[in-house]
Amino acid sequence: MTSDVQWEIQARADREAIFRYLYQEAGLPVASATDDKFVGMVSILRENPLAGVKAGRTVKQRKLVVPRFPFIIIYVAEETVVRILRVLHTSRKIAGRYSRR
Repeated sequence: MTSDVQWEIQARADREAIFRYLYQEAGLPVASATDDKFVGMVSILRENPLAGVKAGRTVKQRKLVVPRFPFIIIYVAEETVVRILRVLHTSRKIAGRYSRR
């Protein structure tokens, strides 16, 4: 069974900020390739919501490392939906930054 995927407001803002930054610093091909990688990783979660490792204070909160890219995707796996909470650069101090408010 596949799950629906919903991008929370902050995750969409993270994704847009990453795209804009990479576009300015490295150009459209790099920005597009990175965004395509995010889409690909999220499609993995659609098929296997428990693909990431446990993260945060709740059992449902998980993180998925984006291979060969310095990003992690923070999400919550629920019964029929995966909610993407944040997309963060791995160099950021993230403790407490991806809790659902």
